[in-house]
Amino acid sequence: MGLEDDLKVLVGEMDRLHGSSHNDEKALIGESGMPDFVTAENGLQRNFSGKARVALTHVSRTLYDNHKAEFSVLEFDNFERVARQCVANLHAAGDFANFCAGGNAEAQAMLLADIKSQVAMQVNEYTHYFPAWTLGMERESPFLLGPVTFFTRDQWIDAVDFSEHAKDRYVNERDANHQWKALLKAALQKPSDKTPLPGLAGVLYKALSQCPSMLKVTIRGYEKDLSRKLAQIVCKTVLDGVSLVFGGAEFFHQQALSDERLEPVGNDRLMESNGFLWLPGMSLGKRIPHIPYARVKEVLAGSANILRAFEPILAALVDPASHPHPKLAQRWATALDWFGEGQREKSDAVALAKLGTALDVLSCVGKFGGIRDMVVHLVGIDPDKEVIGGRNPKTLSQLIKGIYDDGRSRILHGTHYERLKSFAQERQNAAFLARIILIECALRLQNYKGDDLDKAFRTMPA
Repeated sequence: MGLEDDLKVLVGEMDRLHGSSHNDEKALIGESGMPDFVTAENGLQRNFSGKARVALTHVSRTLYDNHKAEFSVLEFDNFERVARQCVANLHAAGDFANFCAGGNAEAQAMLLADIKSQVAMQVNEYTHYFPAWTLGMERESPFLLGPVTFFTRDQWIDAVDFSEHAKDRYVNERDANHQWKALLKAALQKPSDKTPLPGLAGVLYKALSQCPSMLKVTIRGYEKDLSRKLAQIVCKTVLDGVSLVFGGAEFFHQQALSDERLEPVGNDRLMESNGFLWLPGMSLGKRIPHIPYARVKEVLAGSANILRAFEPILAALVDPASHPHPKLAQRWATALDWFGEGQREKSDAVALAKLGTALDVLSCVGKFGGIRDMVVHLVGIDPDKEVIGGRNPKTLSQLIKGIYDDGRSRILHGTHYERLKSFAQERQNAAFLARIILIECALRLQNYKGDDLDKAFRTMPA
């Protein structure tokens, strides 16, 4: 069925539900046991039966897919809600009268125009903030990398404010609302004090109390929910990018957004032998920061050229039109996401699969040979050159084959299933190699003049 046929089913069902002789209450009950209705602009209600909702989804999907230029600024679920409201408005106003009989051909165009208008009204500029753990580079002053700004909690509190109307009216706590900054700062200095904070300070305390830092990014041209989704991707990318510079897997645990899936700070160990308990043991995880602030500044200053290469990629995530190669920028950021997830992964086998996928995304090939050729081109080392010595030496080609064919592919295809089989060394090799390739690709992309092709990293000139 096409759009017009689906729309006729939808309108026909709504005509039936709202006809003067309609008394089928069961048709108005949703799967949750509650009536499913919308209040139209003119105040009338429009009900959606199960059949009407199915038809609405078909209509919405066709419109969404056929007008991606206008509607890609919001996700499909939100688009369907907009379409649902617009259908209710037009039906309640009588604009769908005689549509099913073919006597109102303009109604379809009216619906599309109404949806476009409603979608356009939801598009705006939004600034998003995310509590985060960082290495503390923002300690002295806000740290800026591309479109993202790093703040300490106090810096962020000083930089933002509520409207005067909110401070005057919120929960009748005018005095506390106007002092929210001082109250919040004082409370954050005493986390063990459980005294509830009044007014606006109390609203913000939970969001700020878990993480010492805050990230800021402004997104333009999207609906609110999709805007936040993109902002979160950008902020996660910037943290992983900085961790990539520092290198160790522990930095991907120490730099993360507040809702990231992370290992616990430490683990308690309980065991017994010969029928008796041992004293509990404890081990600290990788989340405990250990690098001093002076060293953080030193590494960032020494890696300024790499950070500069990251900035246009981050900007491209926010605004693809700002980059001459937006597809390659997206591809690099996606590879970094796989790399970061691999570094945070607890299982060596799963980590190896993710790290191998990072190389796969960069090369866009899906085969060991293509990844090998990309790595050889980027690092300038002969594939038959020995790169790992010792009792089990490996050439570069053998190293990559171990990561991709013998590692990633066999793990994901189920060949490796023994949980105690060790992949620790392969994981370490993959992390070392993928980090070099990611950095080299970012540096080359900065000055690349060729076409924006998926396979460009394989042959991108230095």
